[in-house]
Amino acid sequence: MNLRLCIAASLWACLHPGAANAQHLWWDRGGQEDATCLYGEVTVLATSPHIYYCGANWHPGEPAGGYCGIQHNSRRERRTIFSIWDTSPTLHPRVTEADPATVHNRFGGEGEGGHTHMIWPWKEGETFRFFVRKEAGPEPGTIAARYYVFDPNRDGWRHSATIVSPTGGKASVGTIGGGLNSFLENFAGRDKEIPKLAIYRLWLGPDPAHLKCLTKARGDGTWGRLRDGFFLAEGAPARLDELYRSLEPRYGKAVVAAKGKGKDVGPISDRPLPAGLVRELDHLPRAAAVGGQPAPAR
Repeated sequence: MNLRLCIAASLWACLHPGAANAQHLWWDRGGQEDATCLYGEVTVLATSPHIYYCGANWHPGEPAGGYCGIQHNSRRERRTIFSIWDTSPTLHPRVTEADPATVHNRFGGEGEGGHTHMIWPWKEGETFRFFVRKEAGPEPGTIAARYYVFDPNRDGWRHSATIVSPTGGKASVGTIGGGLNSFLENFAGRDKEIPKLAIYRLWLGPDPAHLKCLTKARGDGTWGRLRDGFFLAEGAPARLDELYRSLEPRYGKAVVAAKGKGKDVGPISDRPLPAGLVRELDHLPRAAAVGGQPAPAR
């Protein structure tokens, strides 16, 4: 798929949370207002091309809001995406560190900001794991947001990119919060009858040692609980019912929310992260600087 179209489609989903082609989970952050770390898991169980599975979308519509997740672009390509919007029309983010496989540039159209992605051949039934951490940036008045993905082929974490944003005095730049949500977006608006389904889980906190499992969420579209996580789905009702039945032996019975925004299906279990994973998240590798030393903040 054309890169510009992919970026525009992903940005449309983030800026238009009521879009007809998307289903959303709106997470209860449990009172966390100053979180700077986010660990997440997305398990896609059914898919088709032109679907974006956004693992997390923080501070949507606010200065330096951002999002990350996995995308099924075409029958031949899948990728992971990490992007952050501008702080203001004159304060722009920049990519300062990146994996050799990461593509990075600016996006425009429905808002503007910094975009990164890596070709990432994720698989159905395999859990995609990601981690975002915000810290003080390399210059005064900046915040660095680092995006990591777990590579099962290397059995280790990869630092996909760091995006540095000028704060501009805006509180949203330094935290991960706001209207925190996850979504499933059919950005081409095609093949809506074909079943797609993904399970989402998020952990939020001020540092890896204090990441807390988010156990409550509300949704819109087709959503519910499955295998102690929240799921989002798209597809013809009869075909989704068939999918739920086929998944039941391994994943248990799906609890599907009644139609209507904000309906409740109850919480999922509080699942503390294993101590070994916490240690990994606190000692992650760093990718090489982009183009030598980062440029001064605007």
